[in-house]
Amino acid sequence: MLIFRGQEGIDTSEAALKERINLHVNWIKKLGDQHIDSQRLEETGTHLINHDHVITDGPFIEAKEIVLGFTIIAAKNMEEAVFLAKTCPLLNYFEIIVRPVIS
Repeated sequence: MLIFRGQEGIDTSEAALKERINLHVNWIKKLGDQHIDSQRLEETGTHLINHDHVITDGPFIEAKEIVLGFTIIAAKNMEEAVFLAKTCPLLNYFEIIVRPVIS
């Protein structure tokens, strides 16, 4: 799973968003059968720290520590998953965390 996390100073305009979506869609097409799923998360939400500490302060797209979305890919191993993540054009805009999914 590739987890996309925000970075400070990212352009959040509608035009920039459309450009990044197009880049991502084109990259997914290149992945072919290795692409399993991708989802962009809503800009709103709630951040739970513990039972007593709840933060509701969206829009989260502007916060660097917030997960913006994810893509699930099929890779033989972590090395291949990292290689594929490095080919993702969204790496120019966001941090990508690569995590194996337990099956």
